[in-house]
Amino acid sequence: MSITRRIPRPSAALVVAFAALFTALSGTGYAALKITGKSVAKSTLSGKHIKNKSLGPKEHKPNSLTGKHIKEEKLGTVPHAAKATDADTLGGNSASAFMAKGQRAYEATIAPQNNFANNAVLGTLPDLPPGAYVVMAKLTFENDGATATSTCTLHVPGANDTTTFINDVTNSENIALQKVTSPNAVFSPQVTCQSDGSDDVIGEGNIIALRLD
Repeated sequence: MSITRRIPRPSAALVVAFAALFTALSGTGYAALKITGKSVAKSTLSGKHIKNKSLGPKEHKPNSLTGKHIKEEKLGTVPHAAKATDADTLGGNSASAFMAKGQRAYEATIAPQNNFANNAVLGTLPDLPPGAYVVMAKLTFENDGATATSTCTLHVPGANDTTTFINDVTNSENIALQKVTSPNAVFSPQVTCQSDGSDDVIGEGNIIALRLD
């Protein structure tokens, strides 16, 4: 005689217990597969919810980080910018090391003169060092004789500057002369003027040389 064993039907409590167990075991995997960025409400996650160094470059949207998100003191030196802190120098030398040293401007006075001789030297700026200069001269010419044509000349190496003017007894003439010169030796610019012996230089004039190199 065979005996058939009947498996008892599980109780309702046992079914609920197994259901809870399976849910607990599969919940983490389910969350990993089903939860995405769209599932997270905006502004609900902050820095404290994210593990340090867990986000790489691919997790950041391009151009999404600005200065307010970055601590500048945490940044290292930009490659090839190590010499930026030495920008005030060139090869370790300051700007003053590349500036020409020495006098840059020279001046001599043209004194008032009465009845100067024809082609007399009215003023001299002596012994300028070799170099490139712009030389200028100014004086006031007064004619005490008959109306005549006169000439004043600034003499410098290379080529002179000459001005010709008509003067009479009623007016004085303001003379301005200028020339650029680059002599290789010491030189002394001079100013001369034609005269009939009765002409004057009134007031003070001057000769000025400005070095260009």
